[in-house]
Amino acid sequence: MRKTFVKIDSICVIRLSALGDVCLFLPTLNAIKRAYPNAKIVWIVGKIEAKLIDGIGGVEIIVYDKSSGLKGMFELGRKLKNRRFDYLLMAQEALRASVLSLFIRADRRVGFDRDRAKDFQSLFCNAQIAPNPRCHMIENYLDFARFLSADTSTIEYNLIIPREAFNEASAIAGGKNYCVLSPIANAVRRNWRNWTAEGYAAAIDYAYEKHGLTTIVTGANDLINREMADAIARAAKRKPIDAVGKTSIKTLLALIKNARFVIAPDSGPGHFAAALNVPAIALLAAADPRRAAPYQTPSFAVDRYREALLKYSGQTPETVKFGRRVRNPKAMSEITTCDVTAMIDKVMKKQNADLVQKTD
Repeated sequence: MRKTFVKIDSICVIRLSALGDVCLFLPTLNAIKRAYPNAKIVWIVGKIEAKLIDGIGGVEIIVYDKSSGLKGMFELGRKLKNRRFDYLLMAQEALRASVLSLFIRADRRVGFDRDRAKDFQSLFCNAQIAPNPRCHMIENYLDFARFLSADTSTIEYNLIIPREAFNEASAIAGGKNYCVLSPIANAVRRNWRNWTAEGYAAAIDYAYEKHGLTTIVTGANDLINREMADAIARAAKRKPIDAVGKTSIKTLLALIKNARFVIAPDSGPGHFAAALNVPAIALLAAADPRRAAPYQTPSFAVDRYREALLKYSGQTPETVKFGRRVRNPKAMSEITTCDVTAMIDKVMKKQNADLVQKTD
């Protein structure tokens, strides 16, 4: 049984990346802030990810540039050399994050339980969160708050979007009624999560023809996003607004906040939408929706995980380790255009029904 501390004065968190995971960690951070309003909380986060959480209150954000390697770790150690924390929450099980933790002094170094820990994280910890098999990613992080006896019954993100971001988003949208398409999930080794340009184009055309929605395509300023956006534009009859590489993270949040819905694979923008109470049509075949679907609106996920798992591995969700990915480049082809257009109809039907209810 772990020792219960009556008073906690200081907490350090390591969750460096990625954008989606940093977003999903926010309910944990807010639960801890509610439980320990007087505690000094430090969050060590990646350079790009820091832009997502910029402006949140009650926490000191320290940026670790992942490209700086060991040199950056020594710099962080020097910055924190006169500080010691009651708790260090090691909410990222990657080896890089564990090595970084060696430069931070803390009485209790809390990591994942044995089943969830990876890359030998247990060797860097002196305490572990309680086991919680078969849980969503948000619950995965909330277990750190529960370790500190914080109440996790309320899910709060509190993403900050400045006025200038809304102004920039409004200029991009041009007064149109729109949805957001974020077609690319960041490349991860043997983790194929992206749908086809032809499928996305068909969804764009359907959203306009059936519901009068313009689509705004978003994405990072890199080659894979640029090539996908160009391919979608060539295939679509109704040309989308191209915002690829043209938005800051805060402007992307503003675009999502005012969208009717978001279409995305297993990636950050789907979780941003959920955090902002915007329906997210998440396209999931390679990822297990029980673990990866947008937390607030899982019923809007296009779920072909079972079909892909059976076709490309001969197994079912019941016979594999919970959350196992389908590591086959053809997995996302199990999602059909009809799957996506049906989900667009479902979202719009619910939104229209909610609007009628509000006006009654």
